[in-house]
Amino acid sequence: MAGLATLLVLAVAACEGTWTTNPAPSPVRAVHAALLHTGKVLLIAGSGNDPDQFAAGTFKTAIYDPATGTLRSDIPTPYDLFCSGHAFLPDGRLLVAGGTSAYADSTTHVPYKGEKRVRIFDPVTETYQSAPSMAIGRWYPTLASKADGTIVAVAGFDDQGRHSNTFQTYSPATNAWSADQPIGTWASGVGVYSPLYPSMHLLADGRFFYSGVHVFAAGPNTPPYRWDVDTNTLKWMDSNAALDVTRRDQAASVLLPPAQAQKVMVIGGGQELNTNVAVASTAVIDLSASNPTYTSGPPIDAAKMYVSAVILPDGRVLETGGATGYRMNPTSAFVRSTQILDPKTMTWAKAPDATFGRTYHSGALLLPDGRVLTFGGNPHDGSFEMNLELYSPGYMTKPRPAISAAPTDVTWSAGFPVTTDGPIASAVLIRPSAVTHSSDSDQRSVDLAVSHASATGATLTIPANHNITPTGWYMLFVRSSDGTPSVARWVHVA
Repeated sequence: MAGLATLLVLAVAACEGTWTTNPAPSPVRAVHAALLHTGKVLLIAGSGNDPDQFAAGTFKTAIYDPATGTLRSDIPTPYDLFCSGHAFLPDGRLLVAGGTSAYADSTTHVPYKGEKRVRIFDPVTETYQSAPSMAIGRWYPTLASKADGTIVAVAGFDDQGRHSNTFQTYSPATNAWSADQPIGTWASGVGVYSPLYPSMHLLADGRFFYSGVHVFAAGPNTPPYRWDVDTNTLKWMDSNAALDVTRRDQAASVLLPPAQAQKVMVIGGGQELNTNVAVASTAVIDLSASNPTYTSGPPIDAAKMYVSAVILPDGRVLETGGATGYRMNPTSAFVRSTQILDPKTMTWAKAPDATFGRTYHSGALLLPDGRVLTFGGNPHDGSFEMNLELYSPGYMTKPRPAISAAPTDVTWSAGFPVTTDGPIASAVLIRPSAVTHSSDSDQRSVDLAVSHASATGATLTIPANHNITPTGWYMLFVRSSDGTPSVARWVHVA
């Protein structure tokens, strides 16, 4: 028995990091979250998957300050932003497009209907601002950024409850939307079938990559493709056994760090609406290859849907949250396991299990101090996880480098100085997350060139390719020789 106890202690000790619960729970059902460049986190509930709140016109938003653990929920919310899409504008404001204009009603056969309206959240005034509406409503759309800050809105259910295979682009410069048009074509005027919340990643050549991960409405299980939005042309890619495209509903899709490597990993997932068909498999594709195709990656330690993946400032990726099957099935159970991937060795390391189960309507994002915030979870209608839990990786307890000075405004190719409290070996820019349903197409980490390094600082240079580092606000982390990251300093790339 003593030997077994020793083994158990060693097993626990081998798990990296710790979990803590925020002293105050969320005052709103946090379905959407975005890290603002003020360091605070926007938590959007809208009606929070509650038809009674929708009928009453009760729509909610909160602001969370991770530095103090405090929350405020007196943010006027103009309409039901539940199940909208969002992406950051170059100036750091958050474009929130679409949402819910009608709940489904099985007795009258009314489907969910998407909202046409759009709002922009200002992190400085902490208020929603007006913006032009889209041509059609969108419920469960994906929003993703181009290099110049143009936002692409794609997919969703429209304002008539019809499945949309169209897209529009929003120009921050003109504050206007383009015309609505089909995504490529299968036939004249018919867009390529797009599932809901399709995971899109901006590539080095300016095209978007649909990874095969989505949330519901799998339809014909659209294979992955590369999409040139400017010409609206697609290049289909192999949907092979490694991807297992019919099992990637509610999976995670992440552009592995660094973004320059052009590798995407899909993690877990399941088969839409079925019971206990989650998978533990992962798949990786190298999009810099001449003929890219998915290959099998290292499996995670448990099969699960509703997976969240967060890029850490030390160059690794955290996966957490999930359930064994579709949320409404009574046999589906929480999977609280958490792991950290080293993309260099493609191996997973164990972290402690999370305290709270995270399923449908959950998410996770990186904070400027290096912790990871996890939120939400809607395992059954009428239930919602209100606790906010924070994961602290092992580097949080190590001696960490510090940035004492850095410019706020930086640009591509031009070196900029940073002053530090000791020598540094590397540096990265990480784009702040705007996540919902475990999906964040804009999440990325960019390696910076380090030169003129000394005991008190270095010169850092952002890659010349704007597609690698789209314009906007980023968290700048510097790292010591053992990879330990600093607390972030906010910089604006333009």
